Amino acid sequence: HGFVVLESLYPPEDIVPLEAEAARFLQSPQQGFIPQPLRAGRTEGHVAFGAPWASDWLVKHDLVLEVSAKYLRNMLAAGRTQDEQQWGLVQWLTSGADLDWFLMPEWGPKPGELLEHPPSGCSDVGTAEDAGAFFGRISLIRTPPGSEPQKPHRDINFPGPMAQLTAQVALTQLHANNGPLAYSPASHRMSTPGFEVVANPPLGSVVLYDSFCEHRGIEHHGSHDRFALYYEFETRGVFSGYTPTHFGPESGTHMLAFRMAVNPALRRWVPREAA
Repeated sequence: HGFVVLESLYPPEDIVPLEAEAARFLQSPQQGFIPQPLRAGRTEGHVAFGAPWASDWLVKHDLVLEVSAKYLRNMLAAGRTQDEQQWGLVQWLTSGADLDWFLMPEWGPKPGELLEHPPSGCSDVGTAEDAGAFFGRISLIRTPPGSEPQKPHRDINFPGPMAQLTAQVALTQLHANNGPLAYSPASHRMSTPGFEVVANPPLGSVVLYDSFCEHRGIEHHGSHDRFALYYEFETRGVFSGYTPTHFGPESGTHMLAFRMAVNPALRRWVPREAA
């Protein structure tokens, strides 16, 4: 489907205090951090490395790490130009859009300068010698009352599916009318089902979705801000447009701290043939 709901992964009483902490962090000036406007009235900001956001129970849950490590196998972006990635996606589509296509050796990392030094805006996770999943970045998103619905979109276009996986941890209980996300099932395989699935799991749940899966934020008709934590796992070279200082001059340092903390646990789950 391009997404999965891990229901009640955390005790809800552990999540409840994080909502107030998220509000404080995004709505009060934080030295070195600059929240940025997001689609349709939302606000996004990178979090600081430290309690509570860097807690092992929150960002190093074994089930989340295992699913992410075993799913992210698309290395098409590693060492390739956008034109090369586009041509690869054309071949993937014309061959039937099977996800196993990306596992063929000829579409693995391409040696060269782009693999050694990914351009600005492209993911520099891992090294040129390492394939598979790595921790990307982590942020909070605030959806205020009255927010308009987002247009359907994909968080990434290249290199297609299985390259970036996003974990959504709702800090406010989601309802159908307070700005949850709606997903188009199987759109990561270019299917068009004609309907959406709106994910409103219980507090303490995690929604994992392929960033190539089409989705959108629903309008917020409630009366209170809705907060959610998002963190990403990705392969090397994926273009997102984000730079290390996108969320402020200190955000890159904290991003690297999260990577150093999470990657050892994550990499234990990466299949040997992918690593």
